[in-house]
Amino acid sequence: MDQIQLLELKVKELSSLLDAFKELNTNIELNEVFNNILMQTVKVLQAEAGTLWVADYELEEITASAAIGTTKETILNIKLKINEGIVGKVISSGEPYFIENVSEDPSWAKRVDETSGFITKSMITVPLVANQKVLGALQLLNKKGDVFFTDVDVNLALALANQSALALQNSQIYNELYTMFMSVITTLAKVLDARDPYTAGHSERVARYAELTARRLGFQSKECSDLYTAALMHDIGKIGVSDDILRKPTRLTQEEYSLMKQHTVIGADILSNLEPKSTMKNAVEIARYHHERIDGSGYPDGLEGDEIPIYARIVGVVDAFDAMTTIRSYSNGKSFEEAAEELIRCKHTLFDDHVVDAFTSLLKEANYKTENLGKVR
Repeated sequence: MDQIQLLELKVKELSSLLDAFKELNTNIELNEVFNNILMQTVKVLQAEAGTLWVADYELEEITASAAIGTTKETILNIKLKINEGIVGKVISSGEPYFIENVSEDPSWAKRVDETSGFITKSMITVPLVANQKVLGALQLLNKKGDVFFTDVDVNLALALANQSALALQNSQIYNELYTMFMSVITTLAKVLDARDPYTAGHSERVARYAELTARRLGFQSKECSDLYTAALMHDIGKIGVSDDILRKPTRLTQEEYSLMKQHTVIGADILSNLEPKSTMKNAVEIARYHHERIDGSGYPDGLEGDEIPIYARIVGVVDAFDAMTTIRSYSNGKSFEEAAEELIRCKHTLFDDHVVDAFTSLLKEANYKTENLGKVR
């Protein structure tokens, strides 16, 4: 191979790496990151198959968290001991391991092939290291074209692993923060609901109804999960409403009702002070506008029709439904079927037609039983 060919090869390698690096940084959701890291590595290295292993030092085990190849379904979620096989050796040492013929290497954990049915011939295993901590390992199996991996392939795999480890670490941190955030939000929603003995579980029910309705309307998976999170906080402004009003066993007076309506403004103000503001946008809009009505008769701003953000329109419908079906001291509450009929009656005037149609169709298919709602798609 002459110098021109070597240069062309190097340019091709760098171009592949650049494209891979761009792809690696497009996602932050953990499972997507796992799959993206592995997909880009397999593509650049031209491997037949690959596995991304993630270390859990507390459980002292390594899990196959992503896999590509003919036996990926069998490989996924296989667990090894923290020091088992070549993967364990790479994770323990933090050093890459390259073998041309695995059948002659005593470190190869044969039970992986025995479990999956895949025949491994040659292999590169490189650690995923970020801030001097080994997070896991990338394992590439069998170079395509009946050729073996080379030292050049090892260097490419290491370059990708270094970038991948940073993407993986960021995603793990995000995942931990999101889990903590959701825990706080869910706990806060329960605390708020607990202030009124008649609304226990209200926020979680509304969030679940909203998510199911959005799914029926054709929203993307992430949009549905974002709506669920935001809907959990729709009544957070009630933290600013006194117990005398919130827990009153009889109907509110006009003055008390005016004070109760302020929970929309209070909630939006609370949420608007949280960071990052772009993430809280939907939650702010839902908190402020979930009592707006299509004909402009709602509050606090008297918005009409499409002026009301779609997430707030969805929560407005399911929130009203849950309120109608809640048993109170002065009301036995409507049945699910009666409440659905009321929503349908109030289409065009109070509630968004498409949202009502989507939600009531879910209720009908679930035979108006809440335990069946999760089974309806």
